[in-house]
This record gives sequence, C-alpha cells and structure tokens, in this order.
Amino acid sequence: MNTPGEAEPPSSRLARDSLIVGAATILSRLLGFARDVLIARLLGAGPVADAFLAALRLPNLVRRVLGEGGLNAPFVPLYLAIKAERGDEAAKRFAGEAASRLGLLLLGFVVLAEIFAAWVVLGLAGGFADEPQTLALAAFYTRLMLPFVLLTTLAALLAALLNAEGRFTVAALAPALMNAILLAALLFALFRGGDSHANATLLAACLSLTGLAHLAMILWRLLGIGLPRPGLRWSPDMSRLVRTGGATLLAASAAQLVLLISTQIASTEPGSVSALYYADRVFQLPLSFFGVAMGTVVLSAMAGERSQADHDALLGRALALGLALAIPAAAALYVLAEPIVSVLFENGQFNAADRERTAAALAAFACGLPFALAAKVFGQVYFVRRLPRLPLIAGFAAVAVAAVAGFFLLGWRDAAMIGALAASLAFIVQAALLGLNLLQSGLWRPRWADARTILAIVIAAVLMVAALEAMIRPLLSALNPSQPGLWRAGALALLCCTGAAVYAVAGFLLGAFDAVLPPRLLRLRGASVRTPRS
Repeated sequence: MNTPGEAEPPSSRLARDSLIVGAATILSRLLGFARDVLIARLLGAGPVADAFLAALRLPNLVRRVLGEGGLNAPFVPLYLAIKAERGDEAAKRFAGEAASRLGLLLLGFVVLAEIFAAWVVLGLAGGFADEPQTLALAAFYTRLMLPFVLLTTLAALLAALLNAEGRFTVAALAPALMNAILLAALLFALFRGGDSHANATLLAACLSLTGLAHLAMILWRLLGIGLPRPGLRWSPDMSRLVRTGGATLLAASAAQLVLLISTQIASTEPGSVSALYYADRVFQLPLSFFGVAMGTVVLSAMAGERSQADHDALLGRALALGLALAIPAAAALYVLAEPIVSVLFENGQFNAADRERTAAALAAFACGLPFALAAKVFGQVYFVRRLPRLPLIAGFAAVAVAAVAGFFLLGWRDAAMIGALAASLAFIVQAALLGLNLLQSGLWRPRWADARTILAIVIAAVLMVAALEAMIRPLLSALNPSQPGLWRAGALALLCCTGAAVYAVAGFLLGAFDAVLPPRLLRLRGASVRTPRS
C-alpha cells in the first residue's frame, strides 16, 4: 500500500482500472453467454427464433460499437481538452449539448425505424424477403427493441463522461446489469411456459427495459459529479465534435465490420455460421477483457497526459499490459481449441464434426488476438490527438483484407475457419498500419524496456505452451465427450490453471510484468533471482 501522501504509481493505476473494466466486461460476456443458451432452449429453431435473432442484430451491433467504449474515442479527448482550456463548467456544458443533440437525432431515427421496421429487417437479413411471415415477426420484434437503441446510446455517451472523469466502475458494470435483467426474464418465461411467440415478445420488450436500466444507472452515478445541463445551442465545440466524431467512431468500429465480413464468408456454407458464432463467443471473452479495458482506461489516461515522454511511457505500459494478457490467451486458445469447444458445446445436437469445425475457427481467431489488442491500443493515440484519418484508412484496409482473403481462400478449408482466418489477417494488417505510422510520424518512440518486456512475455508464453502440450496427452481420456460433464470440465480447468501458473511464474521471473507491477513486487522479484553471495 502507498504511504500517506504518496501518489499511486501510474502503472499500478493503469493495471487496476484496466482490471476493473476488463472484469466487468468478462462478467457481462459470461452472462450474455448464459443468455444465449437460455434463448436457444426457450425459442428453439424455426421462424420465431430466426425472426427474434435477426431483430436482435441491430441492438447487439449498437451495444458492441457504442456501449463498449466506442463513443469514448470521439468524446473523451475533446471533453478533457475543453476542461483543461476553459474549466469544468464549460466541459459539462459541452457534454449537455452533445447529449441533447444526440438524443434528438436518435429520436428521429427511432421514429423512422418504427415506421419502416420491415425495411430495417431486410437490411439485416435480406433472405426474409421470401418469407413474409418471418419478416412480419422480425419487424414486430424490431419495433419492440428500437427504444433500446435510443436509451443505451444516450447511456453510452454519458458513460463516456464518467470515463473522462476517471469513474470507470459503474459504466463498466452496466452491461452486466442489462444481461442479468434479460436472464431474469428468460428464467421467468421458462418457468411460466407458453408459446415461443409470446416468449419472444416478452424478451424483446425486456430488452428495451434493459436500455432504460442502463441509462438510469449511469444517471445515478453522474449525480455524484454533477449532471450535465441539456442544451440545444450549436457551439464551436459541437462543430469540432462533428468534424472528427463521425470518422473517429467509424474507425473505432472497424473490428465489428471485420466480424460482419467474416459472417458473410461463413454464410456460404451450411453450418458454418453457427460454428463461427460459437468460436466468436469464446474469442470475445479475452478480447473484451483486454480490448474494452484498453479502449476505455488507456484513452482517458492518454488524454490526461501532456508531454510526449508521458505519452510514450503510457503507451508502452498499455501495450505491455495488453500483450501480457493477450499473448498467453491466444496461445492457450490455439493449443486448447478443441478441448475448450468440446467441453463448452459438444452435447446433444452439437456433434464431433461441429466440434472440429468450431475448434478450427477458434484457433484461427486466436492467431489474430494479440494484433486486435495492439490495434486497439495504437488507435487510442490517434483518437487522443483527434487524428482519425489514419485509423479510418487502417479500418477500411482491414475490412478489404478480410473480404479479399475470404474470396481467395474460400474453398480451401471450412468456411467458418476461413472467415475467422480472414478476420485475423485483417487485425494483423490494421495493427501493422497503425503501429508503423506511429513510428514513422514520431508519435511513439518505443523504449528498450518495452521491447525487453514483450520478449519476456513471448518466452513465458512458449514455456506455458510446452507445459500444456505435455499435459494434454495424459488428460485425453478425461476430456473425451463420453465422460461426465463435470469430469471433462475439471480436466480442462486443470489444464488452464496449470498453464496460467507456469506462465505467471515464468513471466514474473523473466520480468514480463515489470511495466505494471508495483515497486514492492519488483523488489521481491529482484531478491528472488539475485544470486546469494558465498
């Protein structure tokens, strides 16, 4: 613990805030995973399930792009710049103007979408044009879900205000609350029974209720620091936001566009869309933990730094922290793809062929995980400096690479695996473009300590992989699908815990965590590896 009056080290604060946001995001993802399992059990297959899941695409896209930090990129740097230049009152006035304008824009969009709901559905699932009954159901569910778009986007903007003020916890926990409400509705529907249409109607209505809960939770937290006053005045600050905000938001959404391309690639082969979906759900767990934390905490921290040296040090620490988690996670997902998919999904209608297809897609996704994280971290430098042009170009390049890779590789392997591989190639290109331009433009001057830390991370991850490979063979019989579920889950947990322990010890001794460890642990590591005098 720091002594009284001693400021908390920036590296420790960065790690702590990232851990809070990442843990809250993981909780939301796990609740969302349970939600999907219950939806499948409640609605099954058929036109009602197809219509509901198609209608759910728009709220899911809005939540992923805006509700998980997407609005931070255009809003936080400008808000903090106004606060530094003209004070807290001017910054709060700007936040009120932005919220009011965004609210009016969203209200107009929701009204039009309510009127033309069928056309919205066709934009998301064009195949429903030949299925009028399913299209009508999807349009009905979409109308019930549209208030969610208004409410959660407003909540996301106000959450960006909280993040700018360094208040991360409540904003990070809000998505978990939303999934908890949906889980409660699902359990109620399962207990009550009834036909699938009635249950889908209940869930669609409850989704909008979760948006209201999200907004209420953020407003409650804002009471502690002062609510921004609504205002419709068009100020020069709003002009600055509009000038860079659209491009910044689009650039921050590149990863979601890449995943949409992957879905289109997988849709060319029956059964591959579901395999890609299951693989993506597992891939999103570590990516959300690191990516959302980096895009929320690092952006706010960088926006508060003034000197180039501070930016360089913070970027190095953020990259080291992200890669210290992403590289071993990617290695573990690649090596353990098949056991993970088998334990999580192989049951009932999910057979061995589905396991192999999904595991191949998960392994392909794992190859791109560190690069997706690096692109997220690098992008924050451009967003802080309100320079969205290069991230926008890199985002478009990533989407183009995914599309071209899918076109040329399709037919070589299973479509789900090709879709995931195309996404990984896109993430590699995006990270390379952003990182190389940072170096060439002088926006980042890496330190030797950062390179040494990343090398230590890689070596520790290699040792972890060796330990996992040595353990897999003795545990193959325990992981067999014919074994009881708890026995298989225990074997997988043993693999994961052993791998994590090997990586943690090796990384600690090699100095892989020096960028984020508090000084007392660094002294402890130094003492543990120091050769005793004779």
